[in-house]
Amino acid sequence: MREAQKILIVDDERHIIDSLKNILSSAGYEVIEAYTSEQALQLLDNENVDLLITDVHLDGTDCFGLLDYVKAGAFGIDTIILTASTDLETIRRVMREGVYDLINKPFHAYDLLISVKRALEKRKLMNSSRELQQNMEKKIKEQTLSLRLRNAEKQQLLISTIRSLVSALEAKDKYTEGHSRRVADNALLMSQTLGFSTADCEEVHLAGLLHDIGKIGITETVLNKKGQLTTEEYDLIKTHPLISQKIVEQIPQFKRISKMVRHHHEFWDGSGYPDGLTSSKIPIGSRIMTICDAYDAMTSDRSYRAALTETRALNIIQRNAGSQFDPDLVEIFLRMKGFTS
Repeated sequence: MREAQKILIVDDERHIIDSLKNILSSAGYEVIEAYTSEQALQLLDNENVDLLITDVHLDGTDCFGLLDYVKAGAFGIDTIILTASTDLETIRRVMREGVYDLINKPFHAYDLLISVKRALEKRKLMNSSRELQQNMEKKIKEQTLSLRLRNAEKQQLLISTIRSLVSALEAKDKYTEGHSRRVADNALLMSQTLGFSTADCEEVHLAGLLHDIGKIGITETVLNKKGQLTTEEYDLIKTHPLISQKIVEQIPQFKRISKMVRHHHEFWDGSGYPDGLTSSKIPIGSRIMTICDAYDAMTSDRSYRAALTETRALNIIQRNAGSQFDPDLVEIFLRMKGFTS
């Protein structure tokens, strides 16, 4: 039988705590309570809490010390704030703290339960992703620890391992079958067209093969979802370049590749992720991959839409030159594809 999720309620009014306990206990949650910040801190240190619900005002002061403690302690839990305050500055400050939700008093049981359910589902998704990432990183370390790239045979063994990982990703996400290989091949052609050295071309090609490897750490429910992603699900998807980087940088010789992988969703105008880099601050290998990745994604069937025609995809890339894509590289890519508008 699955253990009930544990929620810590912090409020200095007993009737509020009793009301919350009745609602949450009836929904199957385990509830623990605190009337002061000091009691809450002790419970956080000694109990495996899954969610914090607290009033803005505690002990005659406010909850911000408690929120700072939760963030500094890396408990990995979200906070739902209850408040009867109408002070806009207090509300703005609460939202700046990055809390999951703010519910006004008096609250409706339905609204509370929906917020609690979504916050706990987010925590479950994040924990699942973290466990998958840790397991994959452990496997990568085990497979690569003894590898020393001193000769061609060992280099080939490493590449075979990489291709196996790409195959594992494609088996997990049916909509990306062959995607990494196609992105890598197009990125290699662009690198050769640009006159890169053989070594640099090989690095861009390998980075293309590995750019999405971090999706191994993303739950299949999110990867293969047919409908629109929630904000939490999209935020989870956006972690994959960081997971990819962590996996790739375990191989010391691939440090430069890991940077290319990290930044393959950065946009020329700075609106991409994870770091919001702009123009030439984005590694050129990443800029190449951004174009090749977008082209292949558009011309492939996805869970949420059918493939676009090659002409339409190339038109979209051309329109986004200077915003999403490096405009000079777009010209090269379009010529490489024999495209004329």
